Amino acid sequence: MFNRKPRGRARKVAGVAGRRSRPRALSQTTRPIARSWLARALVAVAVLAYVTLFIWWGFRNLDRYTTTGFDLGIHDQAVWLLSRWHSPFITLSGNNYFGDHLSWIMIFLVPVYWLFPSAKVLILAQTLALGLAAGPAFLVAREKLRSEWLATGVAVAYLANPYLGWINYEQFHPDVFEVFLVFLAVFLAMRRRWVGFFIAVVLMLMVKEDVPLLVIGLGVLVALRYNRRVGAATSLLAAVWLFVNFRFLLPALSGTGSLANYISHHAERIPFGGLWGFLKTLVTRPWKVVSQAFGPHRPWYYLQVFAPVAFLPFLSPWTLVLLAGPLVANGLSTFAYQYHLEYHYGTLVVPSILIAAVFGIAHASRPWLRRVLVGVLVASAVLGLWLWGPLPHTRHAGFRAGPPNAYTRSLDDAIKLIPPDAVISVEYHLDTRLEHRTEIYEFPNPWYLRHWGDGKTTGKSLPDRAASVTYVLVPRILDAVSTSVFERLVMDGEFRVAYERDGVVLLKRQAQPPVSIAIPRPFG
Repeated sequence: MFNRKPRGRARKVAGVAGRRSRPRALSQTTRPIARSWLARALVAVAVLAYVTLFIWWGFRNLDRYTTTGFDLGIHDQAVWLLSRWHSPFITLSGNNYFGDHLSWIMIFLVPVYWLFPSAKVLILAQTLALGLAAGPAFLVAREKLRSEWLATGVAVAYLANPYLGWINYEQFHPDVFEVFLVFLAVFLAMRRRWVGFFIAVVLMLMVKEDVPLLVIGLGVLVALRYNRRVGAATSLLAAVWLFVNFRFLLPALSGTGSLANYISHHAERIPFGGLWGFLKTLVTRPWKVVSQAFGPHRPWYYLQVFAPVAFLPFLSPWTLVLLAGPLVANGLSTFAYQYHLEYHYGTLVVPSILIAAVFGIAHASRPWLRRVLVGVLVASAVLGLWLWGPLPHTRHAGFRAGPPNAYTRSLDDAIKLIPPDAVISVEYHLDTRLEHRTEIYEFPNPWYLRHWGDGKTTGKSLPDRAASVTYVLVPRILDAVSTSVFERLVMDGEFRVAYERDGVVLLKRQAQPPVSIAIPRPFG
């Protein structure tokens, strides 16, 4: 009697109950993650190899005098000034540090300079920030693809990206902190950890004034996929911060006094005559804007951006569109550095396209297809690295300083003769060993201004600042303008040669300059 099957209505009820008790098929986003300690170990080894290479490379180039004041020296002098409670007016570039870019994130490095005041801190921080960003990139991919082995492939593809290599090679820029924070913010959004998400967003907004271009799109992505209110709040925060940056902070800190003046001083990178001209053209002749975005060199730039990720971001077009603000800004810019792979303007582009690639791979429901796509991603990154990356033994390897020679040893000896508090003017390759002082100039500044302030003072001089310079350190071979200034300083008797060997010349002031000093302009 206990083995009889239920009949009639009882059978239907039992059948419904049975169906309800069966576990439903797990979706792609809720099924368990395939974990592997070996996969994690491979990511750790890849990060260690990346960090070791670039730290060794960066330190070597700094020690051998192949780094420059623009931009490593600027950031080094800024953090040193802040660590000594001085105003961050950068005498290398002639402007307030925060009036050029709102890189508030650099304040966190100030305590490090209390203990280790060296440009090597910046090189180390940059390499660690970019290398360790493979961690949150791994987490994003693991969360979306549900496999730590697939996430390992994504992390390796990130580290091998040629754009990333050039970003790290270019000495130092605060923008590098964006990469880690973009990956982290997306991962926290995927896990719906909103407190951590907003902390990551706020830190991201502290890196540079143009970060809202990405964060606004990120907020829309969060609103569409995870939480409408959080996404809206994120986009609103970014929009307000963008307005405050350009309406109040940059005009005030740059000394231009107003938004109109600031834009007029910085409009050379915006097509169609500046911001208002661009907006007018966008409304009245949008095809002109499209033509600008695909002008000379841009298609090649886009190819170099997307080929190392195997064009996989296009499998998730909405994700790509929402995160592509920085890429569009680079393509529209009239400043050539922004649409060339060899510079640092890809710090928001690299994480954005990789995230879009991961979302695109996730559209493949079959595990074998996901494995194939991740394999293609890794192969494309490695091939792109060999074709366009800066690593040694690639087709366009970046410069590596050689072993110490007579020239570098002579520079070491000359620098030992300069007092630590002296006001100096030095050749731009020598800045990064000497800028820990309140006044340092790139020769021929301040006698003949170049790359100073807003750029409108080129060819002028600053007599008061010139009178305060007590040492000049330059190589014997200079360009025509610098040679003319150098010869006049010696001929007028202001300076005498205090040291000269192996192409290195150190001048020391021996008399005050005449009341009226005239520096000839070699180009008429």
